Amino acid sequence: MMPSAAEKDYLVIVQCHLVKERCSGFHCEKAFHDRSGGFTNYSAQQPLRLLTMTCGGCCGRSLQRKLINLLHLSHKREQMDRSRIMVHLSTCITKASHHGPVCPHLDYLKELISRLNLDIARDTWISKTAEKRRQQGLYPSDPP
Repeated sequence: MMPSAAEKDYLVIVQCHLVKERCSGFHCEKAFHDRSGGFTNYSAQQPLRLLTMTCGGCCGRSLQRKLINLLHLSHKREQMDRSRIMVHLSTCITKASHHGPVCPHLDYLKELISRLNLDIARDTWISKTAEKRRQQGLYPSDPP
């Protein structure tokens, strides 16, 4: 069960480091502002801060260090509790698309985030073209 979106102040989008070499993140950011795709559980009136970062590259191990830095600074500077932060694994990590297959390190990334007791959500922007290709069997279906 996903924790209540209403209880969050800070969203962190984690994008694939390799995909970010060619992707600006425009669609993920737009989905956040439009509260579409993976962000439909958040109210448009809900004031949220957004931070984007990459996994750091395969295998994603540096993600934990980045999130520890965020937790340290957000607590020290703003007294923010980790329960107020939601980590969204971007669609380029969680779904097969023209960018590539599902991240082979997806479970490891989720484990690293869970070790920090941070809540995890899947997906950001949902491409209509990619969804159509998934239905046609051109891309594999989503992992659990």
